[in-house]
Parts: sequence; structure tokens; C-alpha cells
Amino acid sequence: MKSLFKDALILFIITLVAGVTLGFVYELTKEARDEQAVIKQNNAYKAVFEECEEFKDKDVDMSSITFEEMSVDAIAGLSDSLSEAGYSSSVVTVDGVAQFLSGTNTYGYVVTVTAKEGYGGDIQFTVGFDMEGTVTGVSMLSISETAGLGMKAKEAEFLNQYVGKSGGSFVVNKDNSAGAANEIDAISGATVTTRAVTKGVNAAYITVTQILNGGDINE
Repeated sequence: MKSLFKDALILFIITLVAGVTLGFVYELTKEARDEQAVIKQNNAYKAVFEECEEFKDKDVDMSSITFEEMSVDAIAGLSDSLSEAGYSSSVVTVDGVAQFLSGTNTYGYVVTVTAKEGYGGDIQFTVGFDMEGTVTGVSMLSISETAGLGMKAKEAEFLNQYVGKSGGSFVVNKDNSAGAANEIDAISGATVTTRAVTKGVNAAYITVTQILNGGDINE
């Protein structure tokens, strides 16, 4: 009995020390982890504007750009517009919006979305838009699709299909889309993934349209 109590006490002390140590390490590294998270997010933002010729023509210093995050909830009518287009929260969510700034000038927006209908689960990515609502880039943040199939959604060959196009309403070529202006070629063997990403890009476009329409940001 005494031995059992001793063993239990030792186990308790080990668990307590381990818990305190982990808590200390967590707090000690929290600031560094937060900084890395900001860097990762900013890199994702920059990635969708890297090749935007319009900004280069205006002599924007890409090294000095900043991103001012906006509240998704403050974008008036967004939820209704997404629902009307068939993008409920079970299909796609808008996770964040940031203004692309250089000095006091706004040159575009970055929308972070999560497509909920990927073959392997959620697919999160950013979509950049210029002030005319033209897609400037798409950059993956998180994707767990099938290797060699759905994971091809990370590749430039696929993502560049959205770049340089405006008007939203992207459609997958396997969905009776003959003659559609913004038709997207499905990834071979990964139509489900293609549809999920396309819905996410469309949701991002709807978000930016709400902003660009003017007077739709509640102060």
C-alpha cells in the first residue's frame, strides 16, 4: 500500500513538473510564434500580388506594401450575397479580408477563404484582386487532397487559370459550362477539388464586389 502511494506521488510530481514546464515553454515562445504567424499571413498576401503588372506600372514599391485587415462582419450584405449565390457556411467561409496598401493608397484586396467541399477536407487559400475586381493571384494556405490528383490544385498551372479574369462566376468545364467566359479546366481525376476551389474563388469575388460597390463597409 505504501509502495502504491509512493508511486502515485512520484507520478503526480512528474506530471506536475511536466505541465508547468510545457506551460512555461508555451508562454516563452508565444510571441515568436505569433510573429511567425503574421509573417506567414503577410507572405500569403504578397504572393497573390507578386506578378501584378498594373501595380508595377504605377511604380508601387512592393517591398514597402502593407496589409490592413478588415472585419468580415463589417462588410454589409456579404452573408446575404453569399447565400443567394449558393455559398452557405457549409460550402465556403470567408475567413478574412485585407486591404493592399502602399502609403495611403489602396491598390487591391486579399480575401482568405476556406472551401468546405474538398475531397480530403477543408481547403484554405488567399485570392488577390485589383481595384477593378480582377484576380491577381491565388495562393494555397492549407490543403490535404489526394497526392498526384487533388494536390495538383497547389500548382501554378491550375491556379493561374483564375488570374487576370474578372466578373466572378467561374465554372468548371465538366459542369455543362459550354461557352462560359470564366471556364476552369478540371484537374484530371480531381473534379471535386476543382469545384471546391472554384467556389472559394467565386466567394472571394463576391466579397470584393461588396467592398468595391462603395458605401457597404459599416463603420
